[in-house]
Amino acid sequence: MFGTLIEYYDFYLYALVAAIALGPLFFPQADPTVGLIASFATLAVGWFARPVGALIMSLVGDRLGRKNVLLITVLLMGIATFLIGILPTYSSIGVAAPIMLVFLRTIQGLAAGGEFAGALLMSVEYARPNRRGRASTATTFGQYGGIILANVVLLAVSLLPEEQFMDWGWRVPFLASAALLAVGVLLRARVKETPVFEAARKTSGLSERPVTGMIRTQRRPLLRLVGVMLIVATATAFYTSYLPAYAIQSDFSASAALAMSLVGTIVGFVVAPAAAAASDHLGRRRVASIGAVLNPFLVWIAFESVGQGSLFFVIVAGVLAALAQSLVLGPVAVWVSEFFPTRYRYSGASIGYQVSSAIGAGIFPLAAASLMAAAGGPPHFGLVVAYVAVIAAVSLVAMHFSPETSRATFADLDGDEPQESAGSRAQGGRSEDPPTTGPTHATRRKVDP
Repeated sequence: MFGTLIEYYDFYLYALVAAIALGPLFFPQADPTVGLIASFATLAVGWFARPVGALIMSLVGDRLGRKNVLLITVLLMGIATFLIGILPTYSSIGVAAPIMLVFLRTIQGLAAGGEFAGALLMSVEYARPNRRGRASTATTFGQYGGIILANVVLLAVSLLPEEQFMDWGWRVPFLASAALLAVGVLLRARVKETPVFEAARKTSGLSERPVTGMIRTQRRPLLRLVGVMLIVATATAFYTSYLPAYAIQSDFSASAALAMSLVGTIVGFVVAPAAAAASDHLGRRRVASIGAVLNPFLVWIAFESVGQGSLFFVIVAGVLAALAQSLVLGPVAVWVSEFFPTRYRYSGASIGYQVSSAIGAGIFPLAAASLMAAAGGPPHFGLVVAYVAVIAAVSLVAMHFSPETSRATFADLDGDEPQESAGSRAQGGRSEDPPTTGPTHATRRKVDP
């Protein structure tokens, strides 16, 4: 949980600063709208680097273990974030400043690409079959905890006079990540490998070519996962990055926008784990589908709330945006770990999650800003809501065709594809690698249909 908190503090700190400061600092020659779009473009670079990071880290995660990836990712993320904090701006070194910013954001993206799957599998591969949703909340708490911490630190420095904030205050949260990095490395060095992975290693159940093997034998689960995750990634980008920028465009202060994001994230901190735990009993598909259906409506009401012009309704907007994201993140976060057998689990979960993140979260802020500008600027948000509705529809279709896995054991999942339920197991699939078996009584035990 703490390692994920560090990763998400670093990654989303950049998203928040991109919305309120990076445009004038690194793209001063552009008008405010173009500068905002340019800063969101650097934000997108990090998202597009995540699938590459997932690809690289998967080679380690499915062959050498989850723990090794977690150490690499926290180191890369921490170093890149600290360097952003000391990076000269455009006024000091000219065009080299945005080039270096893009490079460091790329490093952040590579690190984030391997983080989610490693932390998630470290949580759920210790859990009993009927408690994986609850176990996944460790990662979810870390995600929201990191975003909350980034909001708190940035909100504190945003209270400085605007000149001081733009001069040096925005750097403080990036530099503070060095302390978090030291603690994160210490903790992750002490983590033991998961029993599911160790059992697969002892029984020669690992793949020598996890990425190529996964792509060759697991294409359908991979495509389903990308589709399921699209609404999660889009909703995440909306509430962490685009909505604060929209509030500022609507003449609210940076402090008000950050307060909105902070309160919303606190709500998500509670709702997402509750939704994940509920999916253990109600099923992943059912809970995730409810969240996907509600998303466009919550986004629309959030925009309307900002348009009311008061701080209270801005806070309401942040709560609604966080609800839109957390209702789908909770069940989908654990569902990600159940699409693939052990020998491909890290590769499939990581690559699928990050590809959808690049398509959803990487494109959304840039597309939303462009759609809003094309419509005439705030408050003409209809095209943005329509965009979210299309993404939600795609995810709902993918959810419909994805297997319900909430009651399957890891032994059940160690076929070529996860089965529709524990009672409809079909273990005879062929693959380039032998199937693995679970290590504990919980994973060996057959589950009643």
